[in-house]
Amino acid sequence: MTIETETSASQRAIGLQAVFYAALFSGLLAIMWVIVRQVAERIHAVEITFFGVTFGFLVLLPAALRHGMGVFHTRRLGTHMVRGLVNAIAILTWFTALTLMPLADAAALNLLAPLLVTAGAIVFLGENVGPRRWLALGLGALGGLVIIRPGFQEISFGVWLALATVVFSAIQRLLAKSLAATESNITSVLYLMAFMIPAAAVAASFVWVWPTPEEYLWLAVIGAFLSAGHFALMKSLQLADVSALEPINFTRLIWGAGLGFFFFSEVPDVWIWVGGAMIISATTYVARREAALRSA
Repeated sequence: MTIETETSASQRAIGLQAVFYAALFSGLLAIMWVIVRQVAERIHAVEITFFGVTFGFLVLLPAALRHGMGVFHTRRLGTHMVRGLVNAIAILTWFTALTLMPLADAAALNLLAPLLVTAGAIVFLGENVGPRRWLALGLGALGGLVIIRPGFQEISFGVWLALATVVFSAIQRLLAKSLAATESNITSVLYLMAFMIPAAAVAASFVWVWPTPEEYLWLAVIGAFLSAGHFALMKSLQLADVSALEPINFTRLIWGAGLGFFFFSEVPDVWIWVGGAMIISATTYVARREAALRSA
């Protein structure tokens, strides 16, 4: 076997690992959406956010400490803090949006985040993008308009919250990509959860109710899914570029439609699929173009 063949096989293996972790991230979050919707029947989504990040931190901490106190070492505490606050806002708006709109609709709008990440990577991470990929980004934005259909239907508060989530999620993931170059997965997720807790606690204090023992269990599951999901995200970002991984997130639309139908009898209309397909096409083209340029 030649050196070139060995290198190619190694690159494919790393690529498959990155795809696996990116898909795992989407799957864990989608299942968590259903749990949030169920628990939100009595507990406000803002309070669910607080318990989710708190339990997530408690789940992560023992695993982190097995690596020693060195996991707390960082020279980028400020970046971790900003990422934690941004992600806290993203989850607050997202959990609330999930209680106000069908899962498939929310998932379809969430597909816009990859396009914002790609655009942000151009501006802040110095990734080069040609005119054809700019056209692909425009197609994705048009797909978002097809989903929302402004002027043809009222834009609900849930939609606005979902769009806010897209913006804050994109910022968070760009910060995650930046941190992945210097920080370990465990350190990044540990600080992410730690800084999210106080931000979520302040918001939750305005809508607080005490959970039942069964609700505590489900809140702990949400926290575990959050920790595992963000660990998978950081791992995928260490193995591949932002742009190359983003098309994997299209599975969220499938997850959202399937879980929404199974648990809540929600049937997405045709415009959700049309807009989602446009966004998926755009992100797929961007990813393939990126891969082609790397090969060249």
